[in-house]
Amino acid sequence: MAHPTPKPPFTLRSATPDDIPTLCAIGKSAVSKFGSIPELAHLVGASEDAAMLKKVENSLSRGRIFLAESSSEPHEAAGFLGAFQMDSTLYISEISVHPSFGGQGVGGMLLDAVLEWARERAREKGETVARASLTAYAEVPWNGPWYERRGFREVDAATLGPEHVEKMRYDREERDLNRPGYHRYCMLWEERIDAA
Repeated sequence: MAHPTPKPPFTLRSATPDDIPTLCAIGKSAVSKFGSIPELAHLVGASEDAAMLKKVENSLSRGRIFLAESSSEPHEAAGFLGAFQMDSTLYISEISVHPSFGGQGVGGMLLDAVLEWARERAREKGETVARASLTAYAEVPWNGPWYERRGFREVDAATLGPEHVEKMRYDREERDLNRPGYHRYCMLWEERIDAA
């Protein structure tokens, strides 16, 4: 007797403007994890709520947001990833997983989806290398090191272009994200592909 194929625990869909409140709530809950690091506790607060809204709106208007939801009823939003074109890469502006869904593969599923999108976009443009970039903290285990294990490497923002340089300046000077013992850095994922 054949057994039915089990339903995957999460599904992905493209977010819409109607999802903005949900996306911001997930982002806020995910950022709360930084509150456990005294030097980065300032990331949890009203000014960062505004920054999250800006990231979500920017990703929706300039690119795409992948929203992961639980497959079972009721469908609960588990996490999201926002990305858009910046300089010559697909820039990941935010990846957030609600803490209640942490450790269940949601972040990896979202990252796989955006990297596949980077491959598709490169093929459409006739390019032979797919690229994705982001900024992260080198010293936070669930941040920079997590991306390194998935093929990202540290790069100088200037090698990616002026928008990345401006993003690093903004994070450093306007948002005060560099703190003693914790620094933001630019990361890049690249993969050779066969052109379409």
